Formats: sequence, C-alpha cells, structure tokens
Amino acid sequence: MMKNSIVISVLILCFSILVAEDDVLKKGEQIYTISCAVCHGLSGKGDGIVAGNLIVKPRDFTSGKYKVRSTSSGQIPLDQDLYQTIGFGMGHDNTMPGWSHLRSDEKEALVQYIKTFSDKFTSDEEVNIVPIPPRKPSTPESVNAGRRWYNDIECWKCHGMGGHGDGPSTPTLKDDWGYKIVPPDLSKPWLFVGGSEPEDIYRTLVTGLDGSAMPAIEGLITEDDNWDLVNFLMHEFIDQGKRAPR
Repeated sequence: MMKNSIVISVLILCFSILVAEDDVLKKGEQIYTISCAVCHGLSGKGDGIVAGNLIVKPRDFTSGKYKVRSTSSGQIPLDQDLYQTIGFGMGHDNTMPGWSHLRSDEKEALVQYIKTFSDKFTSDEEVNIVPIPPRKPSTPESVNAGRRWYNDIECWKCHGMGGHGDGPSTPTLKDDWGYKIVPPDLSKPWLFVGGSEPEDIYRTLVTGLDGSAMPAIEGLITEDDNWDLVNFLMHEFIDQGKRAPR
C-alpha cells in the first residue's frame, strides 16, 4: 500500500512539472508573438514582416548562434545570457531594444520559448563557461602592452587604427547569413553589443560574437594579455566615449 502511494505521488509530481513547463512555454509563446515575431518571425528564422527593412538583420534563432554568451565560441548561451539580452537589448542604435518593462517571470518564459527554435538546446553536449578573472590594474605599461596586441592580432583591420570602425576590411565584412555588417565605433560605447564595462569587453573578446565577423580570441593570448587589451581599449576609446555627448 505504501509503495502504491509513493508511485502515485511521483506520477502526480511529474504531471505537475509537465503542466508547469507547458504553461511557461505558452506564456513565452504569447509574449514572443506580440513582441518579437514582427522582427524574428513566427518560426524564429529572422524573417519577420519588418526584417527586410532593417539594416541590422534579426537573429535567426533556429541556427542556435548567439552573439552575447558566457560560453565558448560555437556553443549555446546560458539562460542567464538570453535573459540579460532580452532585458538590455543589443546597443542603443541597434533595432533590438531592451524589454526591461517585462516582468522577470515573463522574460524567463520568453527565454524558454526562444530555446525551442533550435535543437542545440536539447543536446547533451556540455558547455564551457568562460571565466572572467579579476581585472588587471590599468597601468601605463598594461595600456601599452594592450596597444601592441591591438596591432599584433589585427583588431585594426576591422575597427581601424583610430577605433572608428573604418579599417580596411570593413567594406567586405558580412555575417554568417551574408548580410553586410559594420564594426562599432569604439569611441561610442553605447553602440556596443553586450555592454561596455571592462568585464563586458573581456567577455566579448574571449567568446567572440557568433554569427558575426568578430572572432573569439580565447586561447590566442593569455588572460593577462586579454586584460592588457581591455585596458588599452578602455583607456584609448571607451572611457572617453562614455564622457562624450550622444
């Protein structure tokens, strides 16, 4: 009798969990249809009714490629990455706004629904979370070392020697879907995808922006060197840009 009661309790619990998950997905689908489908399309392929009019094309969620991630290049983002992207958007001049007015439970439901567009989220493959170590002090020596890395790993080819997104490779840059893309002007940090704080820049450098022309430098240079490059970018372009009129 006791065993039967345990089995029944487990079945009821499993059923309750399935119903709760279904309710979350229904809520996420409703929010997506109202707020997101106009750009990303009902099928999540980035083919919404206004997509053709946008300079920066909406992300194709079925590809499983995301720019803002805490994971290594080529891997799916964490739920928290998607949650933050929904809340903060993709930069002030980007067509992807921040949906900060959504309640936390609504953003969480939207995250779960967006994940249904790609089977990569159902894979058993483990993701590698890229750690962000404490920032190295921004000394003149660190800034100068970062300046050398900016030249040596050819950041200037896209972003330009002056950081204005006018490097010699800029005219040929396209994303994975063949759309033309333009590197951000590093002196205008409000345009940055994924934020412009030092830790944000470190993460973007290390993980790259999947689907775009921005590669990941994870493993290319050391953590210490990464911070030198961040310190150079902050000192030379970003901190000054934050004080500039917008």
